[in-house]
Amino acid sequence: MKHSLQKKDLIWIFEEISRIMDENKDYLCKLDGALGDGDIGLTMSKGFRAIVSNLPNLADEDIGGILIQSALLMGETVASTMGTLVSSALLRAGKALAGKNELSKEDSIVLFEAMIKGISDRGKAKVGEKTILDSLVPAAHAMALAHCQQGSLQEMMNRALEAADNGVKETISMQSKHGRAGRYLERSIGLQDPGATVGALLIKGFVRLF
Repeated sequence: MKHSLQKKDLIWIFEEISRIMDENKDYLCKLDGALGDGDIGLTMSKGFRAIVSNLPNLADEDIGGILIQSALLMGETVASTMGTLVSSALLRAGKALAGKNELSKEDSIVLFEAMIKGISDRGKAKVGEKTILDSLVPAAHAMALAHCQQGSLQEMMNRALEAADNGVKETISMQSKHGRAGRYLERSIGLQDPGATVGALLIKGFVRLF
């Protein structure tokens, strides 16, 4: 049973997230087509593929460095709203975990909390406004609760994914307030948010490690 995340684990997780985004590219684009430009699947697929292709160049970096360099590459590769938000998330996480070559259970919570802070600071959104935060914030809360209950790292991640998936479902009844989707007003109610879906897929990459 894993009690921490090693550098090699983070690399594997990035590779898995890239696979997941490729697998769900069309699904994400369909969700985004109802509320936005319809390109979020292409954005995430292209962005994470670029990150994975660059990982061999980061052999000497610690976990914080890998996250920071991956954030910068995501920002350069996909100049879109979601690309910018994910880049901001990874950048903030990298700064929070600078110098670490191993992540404890507590560090894993810091990772997600820093990602959330990076996104909220950049996007100026809050939970309940039909964004990626509606999956990531419940996930981070579930992780912290599982940790308080002496749960293993695997249990923390499983609970995070369950909370994220529930958060995605809850976006269906929300009204969009940001970006192109915000123009739809009440017409956005009844549609699943693609950004929140991306958040849940990110967490799925972590869960598949176990």
